[in-house]
Amino acid sequence: MAIETDHLFTLKLRRDADRSVRLRNGPKGDLAIAAAAEGGGFEGERLRGTLIAGTSGDWATIRSDGSFLIDARLTLLTDDNVPILMTYRGVGAFDGDGNAWMQTAPLFETGEGPYDWLNLVQGIAFGRHDGESLVYDVHILTR
Repeated sequence: MAIETDHLFTLKLRRDADRSVRLRNGPKGDLAIAAAAEGGGFEGERLRGTLIAGTSGDWATIRSDGSFLIDARLTLLTDDNVPILMTYRGVGAFDGDGNAWMQTAPLFETGEGPYDWLNLVQGIAFGRHDGESLVYDVHILTR
């Protein structure tokens, strides 16, 4: 059976690298704690909007092979003012040119209303760093 997905949106996050903390040599490796994203936005056929500044966090465990585990939370605000919590975990690494790539599994939470269908979907996202922003192409599994 093939797994089918629908593109949900493309998400761009701007981060301030100077506002992150790195805990070295922890029991699981180094832990990088990124400050809340400075801003960003998302756009897709079914929803679009911005990131609510100051409501996100990204915890990355850097493993001994240089890859990293991702644990992130952020709050989206749709263009019609509906807040949506997006959480995701995943894995990432750097390619031979030093560019980061990420694969994550987003989940969403929102209240009753036009986007409550998001509470029942599983996402898959593929990310990269474009030099200025983290860019994720977010898809959802179809039933």
